[in-house]
Amino acid sequence: MTGTDRLIMRMRKEGRLSMTESESRKLLSRYGVPVVEDRVAVNEKEAVAYAQKIGFPVVAKGHGANLLHKTERGLVKTDLKSAGEIREAFRVIKALAGDDWEGCLISPFIHGRRELVAGLFRDAQFGPMVMFGLGGIFTEVLADTVFRIAPINEAEARRMIKEISSRKLLGDFRGEAPANIDQLVNVLLGLAKLGIERPDIREVDINPLMVTPKGKVVAVDALVVLDERKVPRAVEKPGKSLSQKRSAGIRAALDVMTHAKSVAVVGASSPSEGGFSGMFGCMKNFGYRGKLYPVNPRLQEIDGVKAYPNLSALPGPVDLVIISVPGHRVPDILRECVATGNRNIHIFSSGFKETGEEDGIRLQQEIETIAVEGGLRVIGPNCMGFYIPRMRMLTWENASTENGPVSLISQSGGNAQDFSNYLTDQYKIYFSKSISYGNALTVDSTDLLDYLAHDEETRIITMYLEGVKDGRLLLDLVTRINRKKPVIIYKSGLTESGARAVASHTGSLAGGEKIWNAFFRQSGAVSVESLEEMADVTQAFHRLGKVRGRKTAVLGFGGGIGVSVADNCAQANLELPALSARLMRELRKLIPPAGAMIRNPIDAAVAFVRLTLMGEVMELVARSGEIDNFIISVPFDWLFKKEPGGAYLKTIASYLAGEGQKRVCGKPMMVVWRQYEASEETRRWIPVFTNILMSSGIPVYEGLPRAVRALVKTAKYYEYHKDK
Repeated sequence: MTGTDRLIMRMRKEGRLSMTESESRKLLSRYGVPVVEDRVAVNEKEAVAYAQKIGFPVVAKGHGANLLHKTERGLVKTDLKSAGEIREAFRVIKALAGDDWEGCLISPFIHGRRELVAGLFRDAQFGPMVMFGLGGIFTEVLADTVFRIAPINEAEARRMIKEISSRKLLGDFRGEAPANIDQLVNVLLGLAKLGIERPDIREVDINPLMVTPKGKVVAVDALVVLDERKVPRAVEKPGKSLSQKRSAGIRAALDVMTHAKSVAVVGASSPSEGGFSGMFGCMKNFGYRGKLYPVNPRLQEIDGVKAYPNLSALPGPVDLVIISVPGHRVPDILRECVATGNRNIHIFSSGFKETGEEDGIRLQQEIETIAVEGGLRVIGPNCMGFYIPRMRMLTWENASTENGPVSLISQSGGNAQDFSNYLTDQYKIYFSKSISYGNALTVDSTDLLDYLAHDEETRIITMYLEGVKDGRLLLDLVTRINRKKPVIIYKSGLTESGARAVASHTGSLAGGEKIWNAFFRQSGAVSVESLEEMADVTQAFHRLGKVRGRKTAVLGFGGGIGVSVADNCAQANLELPALSARLMRELRKLIPPAGAMIRNPIDAAVAFVRLTLMGEVMELVARSGEIDNFIISVPFDWLFKKEPGGAYLKTIASYLAGEGQKRVCGKPMMVVWRQYEASEETRRWIPVFTNILMSSGIPVYEGLPRAVRALVKTAKYYEYHKDK
């Protein structure tokens, strides 16, 4: 048994969760955190003697197991310079502390104008989290803090330190030496190690973590709080992964579901004119390629297909049972699934935990018990389920029948439908699989992610998440999968109001924004803020190719392009490098000075009306070695009249799709179009223009901001893997 074990046992016997400041410092010092030395004095003579030993000035604080919020109670006296001041401080502190007084803590007074904060806490989804930032009185006011999910390595700790907005304070500061970064790194590594090794410790707060004028880092004040529970949760073990047996079983079940040769729809109904076709109708209308069994005891046939009274009446078990009945009937249907050997289930029905109401929560607990005891693999409840173009599986009204490289995991059925339609309609990018999983009864997002990682038809994984059951498992999976397949995640519920909406939607607990930022930084997953942006980024990964850097050349003309491009790139952190004097001299030989700027962005109308000149410009810039990417900005309104009826827009698209791609010498290229005039005649060329380019593998966007954000997020993905 360690000293820490004995301390925690004693604390629990005493009925307290918070360590004293002295106990906190001793614990932290064992994990490599530099702390001030202190001693507890129980009388004035001891206090003076110790102060004289360590040297004035000193600090005196009240000491006691029940003494919290010492500053507010007047129990902290700083910069004491004499024996007389020590005696006076001792008497005042003892009197103010009253019955909580157990002594005075005497420690050196640490001079320093730079106060930082570091800490550890346990998140419900991700377990131990390490925090670092600006401390002192500014901690809550400025909230300049960053987080990481423990464990972390030295490189991750150094990245944390560089991420705070006030990082300049860590360098030379008003005559004071730079902060000892190695010491800061050790503090963060020590906290992470403590979080992993001591799941019985819920929280650590080091504030301030002082930087002395000589750059030394010292923990001046610290608080350690135990977890109320004596038995830690298993979720707090690092790198916890699915057991091989369980994951293999779920993958096999999901493979059967997504390639189902037979589907039974319990609660199938006759189609109503002008209304929703229902699960059975949607599957039938989409041309499902397997055997479809409608189950309804009140009907003999549905839309020309024989209906069955129950699952027991079917010829045998099916690959997938879709349940579409009122929520209160679902338990009985699940019991029948168990009895008939139907193990793969999609529950469309709602009225469970997502309602937030007691009856719904109790009903979900009931069906979960049935599913777990019966060995059922359940997608849902409260979800749309599967859209599998290859199998013609669909549970909403309309979707593309084309098969493609993208798969979607969505907690929301509505978002699954909207994103699937938007990506195919807007960008002509098609799906391998789209799975809406709702309340995640026995199959969660991590199970689906593990399945898609092994799915050869899926090359890009997109996710819409509201909450997760096991954040550490999600981190582990995404980090591993992301090396081979980009994982693009739209995480909702990051704001306080968004988190409330999430709770009412799926009953999930949403993590805070900074915690999820840590997840994205550590996993390398691509974070997006809307379904539209998820589509934009998906197109970049699908068509752009590998992005090797952020240095981008923009070629366009008109509409104040110089200022707007600079603003868009700066806001997104995309580099718009000034071209070298040598390259500008070469460009000037091609582009006459009248009405043309060649600094970057290159604003040259002549290049858009003489396309061979555009190609020469692109090749010259591409071969210069000064840029990594191209964005070509095409103003529709300006170019529409170049040829009768606007046909020149098709001409320029064809040039970029053919000769233009050759001239960029393998550099990634995006094309954006701008159109502002209320002209239907002009706008009818948009699909012609975009289809030519997209069919040639060139990503196309409406407006520069969308292209810039997609390019930056793609670049960050490749930077992450380069750094690793």
